[in-house]
Amino acid sequence: MAWELFKCYFVFKIMGNYKSIFCNELYIRWIGITVIGCLFPAFLDITDSFVVKYSYVAKVGFSLFYTAICWNSAVWITCYFRGIYQGYAQTRWRIKYSIPSIILMIFAVNLGLAYLIDVYIMDCPFILAERWRVPVLATICSLAIFAGYEGAYVYEQLQASMLEAQKFQTEHIKSQFEVLKTQIDPHFLFNSLNTLASIITENPSIAVHFAEKLSQVYRYILQNKDKEVVSLSTEINFVKSYIFLLQTRFEQNLVVHFEVEDAQLDAHIPPLSLQILVENAIKHNVVSNDKPLHIWIYIDEATRIVVRNTLQLKRSVKDSTKIGLDNVIKRYQYLTERAVEILPTAQDFQVSLPLLRVA
Repeated sequence: MAWELFKCYFVFKIMGNYKSIFCNELYIRWIGITVIGCLFPAFLDITDSFVVKYSYVAKVGFSLFYTAICWNSAVWITCYFRGIYQGYAQTRWRIKYSIPSIILMIFAVNLGLAYLIDVYIMDCPFILAERWRVPVLATICSLAIFAGYEGAYVYEQLQASMLEAQKFQTEHIKSQFEVLKTQIDPHFLFNSLNTLASIITENPSIAVHFAEKLSQVYRYILQNKDKEVVSLSTEINFVKSYIFLLQTRFEQNLVVHFEVEDAQLDAHIPPLSLQILVENAIKHNVVSNDKPLHIWIYIDEATRIVVRNTLQLKRSVKDSTKIGLDNVIKRYQYLTERAVEILPTAQDFQVSLPLLRVA
């Protein structure tokens, strides 16, 4: 136990982390040593004299000893060069130095052990012509072991790199999403105050009522602008209040048609998305007695909520912050793979928003 703890500490010092081969692969390694050590003598006799002098059990014992030396040597070399050349980017250098080191060490260790066994244990001459097969097979097995460990390490590094890249991308998109949400607040307030300013000069009493409704609408914004999604019923109720403010100014020149069934009200959309589309329709189109603006808000066959307005474009649009529709599109890109659909025609302009289902 103390020896294993020492090995874990040693590899930790080399590799810089606790997830070492010695600690994580200890059981696999010793099971592999046992299996290979028991099967190896069945395919290759160590020496002719050894076959005669000792039983199969003795040969298995020597084979286990050889296998343990080779396997642990390969692991040690793998850990050593992994500590020097860390990560996926330096895989080529790890392989370049690990393979020759394993070949040299395994050959040297096996020939040295064979010499000691022949001369000092078996009391027979060391004959290299009879001993070359064991180092060759041991080297092949050691390289296969190295390939297994290195393959697992490279796969782990690739997975970690992919997760890190995905995490970075998610954080980047999330930061962009936070910026988008902070744009909504001043954008809505700026346009609402412009509307209030124009009403004050025309009808002060209506302006007071407008200010009261505006405070209610703005309270909704403060409560929901930091949320990623809200229920469709919540957003529609808010939009109806917002449209009331608009109709206070435009009266019968602005006509809004709602066709949303109750069964769809439990779906979700980004907050203020419908309000932005309605606001864009007002901003970019003429609203007058001669050309009343019609806006339709409904659910289509593809279970998208559609905001469609008659197209009667102004010649120029003043004080446009250019963040409205683009803001909605980018927030949907963050929340879902389903895209916002924009369909302009000669008669109208239509934007379809996917309905989101939140578990």
